[in-house]
Amino acid sequence: MADSKIIYCSACGSPLNVDLNRAYVFCQYCGSKNIIPEERMRSTMNVQGVQIQANTDIESILRTADYATQVGQYAKADELLMTTIMSGCDDYRVFIQKAKIDLLQDQNKSFFETMTRLWELERKQSAQKEVTRAICDLMKFRGKNGVIALHIATFHELMDWTVYFVQHGADVNCVAGMNRVTPISIMFVPISSSLSRLDGTPFIRNKTAVKQIRDYLMRCGAQDIRRRGY
Repeated sequence: MADSKIIYCSACGSPLNVDLNRAYVFCQYCGSKNIIPEERMRSTMNVQGVQIQANTDIESILRTADYATQVGQYAKADELLMTTIMSGCDDYRVFIQKAKIDLLQDQNKSFFETMTRLWELERKQSAQKEVTRAICDLMKFRGKNGVIALHIATFHELMDWTVYFVQHGADVNCVAGMNRVTPISIMFVPISSSLSRLDGTPFIRNKTAVKQIRDYLMRCGAQDIRRRGY
């Protein structure tokens, strides 16, 4: 995805092989930090046969990733965002977009890693409130099969993330997928369609955690799955 371009160290003149979306690079010969001029920072992506080249400022990165997402090129968007994050970017908007891509690709491990970074940024930037508002908006975002972040948290029986997502506005009765699972009922969906009873046994790993999550969600207004016919 990211091309490279040779520039020269401002201190010793040695050639530097620089990924185009990097804002700076350290010289491997003398160790000097070299700031990459913005006009040299360009990234090229092929999206549905169209070559997109844009300055790699954050606004351009977000626009390019958003376009790739809209046309279903999730892997392209993910690659661009991950390279940006690896370059040291701490703009919360990049992580918000990355979390959406994780949900769309059903990449749960990556999703929680991204959310951990967002949680850290929220703590550091609490006075600005933008991060919290963006996370609250993210709670409404539907990923693969229509699931939201809260479905992912309860499916993995993660109480702390369940509470965090609910506190940020996640819908405790959100229905997703052909099976119309809710954040509670997704914990009880069988692992195989050949199983006739939705008794929870196939997926549940920690019965205590599941009970705590279920009780918490019901206190927050979730409907009892038994009353929904599950």
